[in-house]
Formats: sequence, C-alpha cells, structure tokens
Amino acid sequence: MYTVIDGICFKNMLAGAYQLVEKKYTIINQLNVFPVPDGDTGNNMLNTLRSMYSMISQDDHEAVGILAEKAAAGAIMGARGNSGVILSQIIHGISRGLHGKKTATCGEMSKAFQYGILYAYRSVTKPVEGTILSVARGIAKGTREVLRTERDFSKVLEAAIQSGEEALARTPDQLQVLKDANVVDAGGQGLLFFLQGCLNGLTGEAGDLDAMAPVQPVIQRMEAKGEAFSIEYPYCTEFIVSPCKLKAKEVRTALSSWGESMIVAEGDNLIKVHIHAQRPGHVLDMAANWGTLHDIKCDNMMDQFNKNREMSLHREKKPLGMLAVVSGKGWESLMKNLGCDIVRGGQTMNPSVQELSEAITNGSADKYIILPNNKNIILAAQQVQKIMGEKLRIIPTVNPMEGLAAAMAFSGERSLEENAADMEQRRGEIQTAIMTSAVRDSVVDGTMIHQGDFMGLGSACPVIADPDLASCFFRLLKNLISSDSEIVTLYYGEDFSEEKCRPLMEKARSLYPGVSFEACSGGQPLYPLYLSVE
Repeated sequence: MYTVIDGICFKNMLAGAYQLVEKKYTIINQLNVFPVPDGDTGNNMLNTLRSMYSMISQDDHEAVGILAEKAAAGAIMGARGNSGVILSQIIHGISRGLHGKKTATCGEMSKAFQYGILYAYRSVTKPVEGTILSVARGIAKGTREVLRTERDFSKVLEAAIQSGEEALARTPDQLQVLKDANVVDAGGQGLLFFLQGCLNGLTGEAGDLDAMAPVQPVIQRMEAKGEAFSIEYPYCTEFIVSPCKLKAKEVRTALSSWGESMIVAEGDNLIKVHIHAQRPGHVLDMAANWGTLHDIKCDNMMDQFNKNREMSLHREKKPLGMLAVVSGKGWESLMKNLGCDIVRGGQTMNPSVQELSEAITNGSADKYIILPNNKNIILAAQQVQKIMGEKLRIIPTVNPMEGLAAAMAFSGERSLEENAADMEQRRGEIQTAIMTSAVRDSVVDGTMIHQGDFMGLGSACPVIADPDLASCFFRLLKNLISSDSEIVTLYYGEDFSEEKCRPLMEKARSLYPGVSFEACSGGQPLYPLYLSVE
C-alpha cells in the first residue's frame, strides 16, 4: 500500500509521467485536429514535462514539498502552448498543496492533486467544454467519494484515471470539431497519460527510472537584479537545514545579529534561510550545528551590482517596445523594420514562458507590448504577464498578419495604454487567411478534409478544402474580398516563391480589377500562403 508518499516516491511519479508522455506524445499530436490537423499539443506537453523533470532529475533525497516546488518552477517556465501551460498550472497547484511537507499522506496527496485541477481552471479566462479542463473536472468529480475513504494513493490514481477516461470519452459530444473528426480531446488524453505515468512511477511499472538520462535544466539560477543590500553585508547566503533541531523563531534569534534582509521559512522538519551576511562562513558554521545543510548558495552582490551597472552603461533601454513571435526570415525582417524585438516561434514551435520572459528581461525596452501571432502562444504570454505585471501588455494577435497590422499602429511617443488601444483597433481592420496542407483525414466545421488536401482557413469564412492549391486559393479569395477591399497581400512561405505567386496574382487582378495585389516573402514553414485583405 502507498499510504505515505516521500520524496523518492514523488520523484518517481513525476519521472514516470515524463517517461510515458515521451513515449505517447505523437499520439497526442495525432488527436490534435483543431484549428487545423497539424497540431503540436503532444510536443508542448512533452516540453513542459521535460522542463519539469530537468529541475528534479538530480534530487534523490529532497522533501516532497521541495521537490514539488522545483517541479512546478520547471513546468511553468518551460510551458508551451495552451495545453502545456494548463498542465504546468496543474503541477503548480500540486506544489501548493504539498508546500512545506517532507512527506504526504494519501489524503494530503489527493488534496494536492485537487489543488492542481483548481489552479488549472484559474489559469483560463473562458474555459471551453470538451477540452483538457473538462477532463480535469471529470477527474475531480469522479474521485470525490474515493478520497473520503481510500488510504492507498495508487488506488486514488486508478480511480482518477477511470473517471478521466469517462470524461475524455464525452469530449466529442461537448465540442463539435472533435465529433466531426471522430477524435477525443488531445490535451485531455495528455492529462490521462500524465496520471497513468504517475501511477506507473509510483508502483514501479514505469520501467527503469534510474536509467533515465538527466536533462539540462531550463531554469538557471538568475542573478539578483535590483535587490537592495548594504555594502557591510555583501554576501547573499542561502541554505536549507534538514533535519533541523531548532524552530524558525530560534533560528531568527540566532542569526539576527549576523546579517540583514533575513528570511527564515519553516517546513516539515526543515528550515530555509536567506540572509545578507558579512561573514557567510560563520553563518554556515552556526547552521551546521543545527542539522544537515543542503542547497548552499553564496553570491557576492557587489560583483553582481558591478556587472549589472556595466551592462546598463552600455545599453540604455527605451521606455516602450514591441515583442513579436514569428517564424520565417521574411517575417523577422518585416517585424524588425517596424521596431520589434523577435522571439522565434509559431505553429508547432511555440516558445516557452521562460523564453518569452528572458526576451523581455534582456530586451531593449523597459515595458513591452507583445504580439503572440498564434492563438496557442497567447496563454503562455498571459503567464508571462502574471510574472512581469505592468511591464507587459498583450495584443492577442492570432497570426503574423494581425501582428504586422498592429505593429504599424505603434508609436514610441505614445503611452503603453494609448498604443495598446490603437494597435487593437488596427488589427481588427483587416481580414486574414492562411493556407496549409492536411497531414491526415479529418472533418472540420462539417468540411471533409483528406490527407494532402490544401486547406484555406479565413477569419471570416468556413474551412475550404481542395486538392488543387490554385482552386483553394481562389475559393478562399472569394470569401475574403468585399466591395470595400482595396489591397490583398500574399506572404509566401519557405516552400513557395514569388514566381509561384505571379500567375495567382495575374488571374486575381483580372477577377478583381479594383483591388491591388502584392506579394511579399514571409518564409514561414508549413504554410505556403498567408493572405491579408484591407
């Protein structure tokens, strides 16, 4: 029976989850049919768990609360795409439920997993039925009775998986696009793989977890920036004492005359200390008498201060800038010409929360307006906004054409609020569409799509499927152009060219003599053509 979960058991659970999703992520990808059947939900969930595992792979004897905190930090900063961010919030909620615990009973562990589901719901402004959140809610509801009586956590996980499978089976009835494609929700399936992996790791059915190769941590320890300190106490000293003979109050009294900016946090038989010290060696000698020391860190803040000052002298930041997420050399050039800092990413290559955060921290401006340019990146951007606060505003652009239109309305002379309002208005003044090819048979919005078909997806028209690219293009154009349309711009991808655009534009000019047609290199992968109409 698994009545008490210690750090080793918990690490095995998380390692088992990462291991199983690593084996199954392609299945998750294949289920991901919305908005187009070239999804990357499996990749995003796998990258989130890889980042999580990178933070705990070297920890063999940590308290369960410390492990959970590290795992959550890794998952959040490595989260990619909507499902990846939601999964990271589940892991974050589990961490909150296990905070300060050396071990966890079955009831405490069960409550922590319930916390995880609560945090996942909080992370999404408008939950949609038939998604990973519906599966998570089904798990919470289905295990409510089991939690009251069961003392073996493996049995709780088994009940959770069973409830989750029943909820997952209902997702096609909750979301029409899943029903049309005859699939269940990809993120929900990924969540079940996560739970099954946890169960496998707990019970020893996950294979050789000890043989799993450690991965490079996504989060490196960041330098203190802007932390106030006295020249008399230049050493930022941190350590954990576990087990610890003293209570937190006694530790504070003992260290009070040996430094400043002291934080003493008490967990289950452990103490975490942060102190700015004059003689860190003496502080550590004292602490060694209280118990065993772990995670010792000592940084010279004068060195950090001088380094940061040197960097600031060489680079003066502007008050406000733009950060655009784009893929393709053409799009990078277009956005840079409008003054944007660039993060590479897009469909199937969503940047993580960590990558977005670092781009802003190391960028050319104090405050930023971010253009995600893909709906799967918006949720990750929202997580960055929670971290950055007022330093960041999001214009929820869903493709690079909307981002380009919004960026054209930007002015460094106006405030963040004024720019955000103008950019939001400008992005709504254009019609956009994308063309790609299907990698599998599916049904989207009632349209039957065959593998290899070209698909046209517009902001104001239903999905178009056609085996011929030109035919698909003109059917899409017919839905986009209105009597008010003046300019149509074709942005061709890395596998297309201006030469291939010319016959399309020549025919389009004859069909729509009052409209100007232009072609521009975008260089985007997967999509031969992007279209913008204004």
